[in-house]
Amino acid sequence: MTYCSVFQEFRQRAFAKRQQQLTAMKVLQRNCAAYLRLRNWQWWRLFTKVKPLLNSIRHEDELLAKEAELTKVREKHLAAENRLTEMETMQSQLMAEKLQLQEQLQAETELCAEAEELRARLTAKKQELEEICHDLEARVEEEEERCQYLQAEKKKMQQNIQELEEQLEEEESARQKLQLEKVTTEAKLKKLEEDQIIMEDQNCKLAKEKKLLEDRTV
Repeated sequence: MTYCSVFQEFRQRAFAKRQQQLTAMKVLQRNCAAYLRLRNWQWWRLFTKVKPLLNSIRHEDELLAKEAELTKVREKHLAAENRLTEMETMQSQLMAEKLQLQEQLQAETELCAEAEELRARLTAKKQELEEICHDLEARVEEEEERCQYLQAEKKKMQQNIQELEEQLEEEESARQKLQLEKVTTEAKLKKLEEDQIIMEDQNCKLAKEKKLLEDRTV
């Protein structure tokens, strides 16, 4: 698992947690709104209208109990309103944080995509350079084999020249003929040496190109 996928999973979990908190806040807001609606019920209005009549038919202790209960209700209502304000503030903060996380996640996702694209391009380029390097290695190997062949031919020609020189010493009568063969053989040898110099030069160039490509692939 890459760094980008781990980071994305972490961001998604944080985002899911924030979503759960927002859902809980919405439920609490609905409960507070329902509580606030209770104060407009008909029984409460009826109670406020008949309250003066209760003084004549109920005991003072009972009235005080009702007033205490009303005070508690008012306190609960005030606490609910304060809590609702806090939750609304918290919701605004969470929404702002959610937006920030979404923007950051988007930026990280785009950055990961760019990094993956760059890695793919570099991999393709590396493979291309490796193929070129392999081709050059094959060509160098072929040229080395050809150079070895030319060296063997050169050695043969040198041996032939030596043999011809020995024959010249032994057979003076056939000197002119052998001299002609020697000249011809030396010309071939010179041509082979020239070919060998050319091949060695080509080998040096190919070796330099191979080293250059190996340095670029590292």
